[in-house]
Amino acid sequence: MKIINKKNLSIDLMISDYLVDYKIAMQFMEERVNSIVKEEKNEAIWFLEHPSLYTAGRAHQIEKSHIKNTPIYNTGRGGKTTWHGPGQRIIYFMINIRKRKYDIREFVYKLEDFIIKSLKDLNIKAFKRKKLIGIWTKDQKNNDAKIASLGLRVSKGIIYHGISININCDLSYFKKIDVCGIKNSHVTSISSIKSNITINQIDEILVKNISQIFT
Repeated sequence: MKIINKKNLSIDLMISDYLVDYKIAMQFMEERVNSIVKEEKNEAIWFLEHPSLYTAGRAHQIEKSHIKNTPIYNTGRGGKTTWHGPGQRIIYFMINIRKRKYDIREFVYKLEDFIIKSLKDLNIKAFKRKKLIGIWTKDQKNNDAKIASLGLRVSKGIIYHGISININCDLSYFKKIDVCGIKNSHVTSISSIKSNITINQIDEILVKNISQIFT
């Protein structure tokens, strides 16, 4: 894990260039949240990828009959069912929204706008859909297709968990679930729309734009 220091961002910005086990990531966030509450450590933003797995938000059960050989986790975050895995950029936030005087909805809007702006920098037009959390674009068949997901949790005034952006991942995993609880929904990725793009190139854009969340 490397830490990037941005002069205009008083937050530890961390990037892991290896697959991070989901349970290890959850433990790290829980410990970091407690340290932020005690003012022992800075707020943090963590870029990473997970090995292939499914997660479900609180009070939402995954239909397991179609899922074989892939771990399933019930989490404490909001949202419903999604998949994480290689080729998908995860960004976890550990932010003191009480100290920053943000409400949860405001923070979600800021995250959504951050994703839309970053995709725009790639000449990908993305948008929100009414009553659905996440970011959508048009796929090659002109369907509304989800390209990024959000799931957050708040504990002791600290918001954590975060967002996932499909870059060049295996989209077939999404066919085994109802993404966002929507039947027959569509999912896409950046590489499906724009070829020859790497996760490092995406990271450059994401890091460049990350400060807008806190303005």
